[in-house]
Amino acid sequence: MGLKNLIKQPKEEAAPSSNDAAALAFISGAPVTAAPESKPKKKKGPTFVRCTFSLSKDFNRQIEKMSLIPRTFRATRSDVIRAGILALQGLEKSEQLALLERASKAEPLLDIEQNE
Repeated sequence: MGLKNLIKQPKEEAAPSSNDAAALAFISGAPVTAAPESKPKKKKGPTFVRCTFSLSKDFNRQIEKMSLIPRTFRATRSDVIRAGILALQGLEKSEQLALLERASKAEPLLDIEQNE
């Protein structure tokens, strides 16, 4: 026995089988489209702006406590800040100014201008 038997012999092409005919029929029945159908675009949600501000430890703890108040849903620290802004918007302008002045613990600008 020699190595002559290890050489690949060229295969003769077989007649198309019934599987090939079925595959060609399936392919020819497929719909032909030039471009895929586009899906309707989804509306984009609100764009959030990340910002940094300073708080005392007391205010930081208060925000954390307020975010834990709801028991039926999750409130984030940002939700607490948004709720505070909504509450401020519901007040009269004079009440807003009084609260902002109290929060900033600053002297009114009128007093500073009169001292100069």
